[in-house]
Amino acid sequence: MTKNILILGANGQIAKLVVDTLANSDTNLTLTSLHARPEKHIKALDATEENSLVHALKDIDIVYANIGAEGRQKNVANALVNAMHKTGVKRLIWIATIGIYNELPPHTADIWRNILGTTDNENTYMGDQAAAAKRIENSQLEYTIIRPNELTDDNKMQQLNVQTEPDEIIVGRPITRTSVAEFISQIILDPSKYISTSVAISSTK
Repeated sequence: MTKNILILGANGQIAKLVVDTLANSDTNLTLTSLHARPEKHIKALDATEENSLVHALKDIDIVYANIGAEGRQKNVANALVNAMHKTGVKRLIWIATIGIYNELPPHTADIWRNILGTTDNENTYMGDQAAAAKRIENSQLEYTIIRPNELTDDNKMQQLNVQTEPDEIIVGRPITRTSVAEFISQIILDPSKYISTSVAISSTK
């Protein structure tokens, strides 16, 4: 059966790879970002605007949100959850940052904390990401939160380490955007996977 997918943040590197992966599948893609790219069929959509999201969600089966912009995650999560409730769309795949549950190894956590802030301060990048994830987890949506480890641009597929306990210390290594895109695509193609789960993914070597 054909799935109708709304992609928020389709200008991003990982989202572009997901679009390429899904190109030959039985899916209809609606591509949006804050800034339109008509030549790429990407429409402008401010994902913090609930009314705009309600309109965009018409006839949609799955939302894949890969926003990634500092200071917008919580606002987008609030607007999107409300809009999905209003329209009856249940399935959400949300990309977050690793570390939002304080699950990084101590030496890595100290470095990231100095750069990205703390999870208890919503005015920092990490705090904004953590607040957005909490909003989604407290919703009644069929969500999957995906937290990739440190990203690399190597164009290769890796064997993945998948951890489904949010407070479990991350044990894997940096992961390629190609591998992340493939993981996301497989969930879109089989949306029964990882429902109501926050998943950390990293490479095994």
